[in-house]
Amino acid sequence: MCTLTYIPVSGGYIFTHNRDERQDRPSTREIIREKNGDQTLYFPRDLEASGTWIAHSDRGISACILNGGSIPHQRKAAYRKSRGLVVLESFGYQNPLHFKDQYNFQDIEPFTLILHHPEGLFKLIHNENSTSLETLDDRKTHIWSSTTLYTREVREKRKKWFDSWLKKDPELSPENITRFHMSAGDGDQENDLIMSRWGILKTVSLTQVASSEGGVQMTYKDFVHNSEDRVHLPLK
Repeated sequence: MCTLTYIPVSGGYIFTHNRDERQDRPSTREIIREKNGDQTLYFPRDLEASGTWIAHSDRGISACILNGGSIPHQRKAAYRKSRGLVVLESFGYQNPLHFKDQYNFQDIEPFTLILHHPEGLFKLIHNENSTSLETLDDRKTHIWSSTTLYTREVREKRKKWFDSWLKKDPELSPENITRFHMSAGDGDQENDLIMSRWGILKTVSLTQVASSEGGVQMTYKDFVHNSEDRVHLPLK
């Protein structure tokens, strides 16, 4: 988990997430709706660990996770909690700073969590022995790739693909951004945005949260089952 772009648009933003995972790891084919305190969360669920890789709240908060922190780590045989559960539990805090200061990150495998909150855009990086929170410029575009799957050189190459696409001044619609996520690359199937390695690990889905003045549209394309689900949430 895997490749994520953030694009600011008029009245909102668009997150698009390619999930790279074992193709035999089960997940729901539809977007789940689940109460979390006084809010409702929308997300596809990972059925192996019950978490998710991306979620949106009707309070206008989005959270997306990528495997790996800022530095390489040696994976342990077991961890206390799945990183996908951290995504869902992050919605139980007042804001990203409270989450960073109050959550128990002990014995959770390193990850990078991108949060869009009414207070701004944030990047939380959890390494094995430290956790940091950075405020990002929500007026700029961003692309992130998993540090456990992609080397620094490959991550830089993917950023060049993204920057080159943006320089063509495309219409920044959900459909066009999806096309970029489905086609960007140079023919190297192990590192293109739609990737495949060893017949085991591949891009299994694409999930998008598109927030605008008209509301929020969440789209989930499951490539394993060739299915698609979509929900539209009016702005509160």
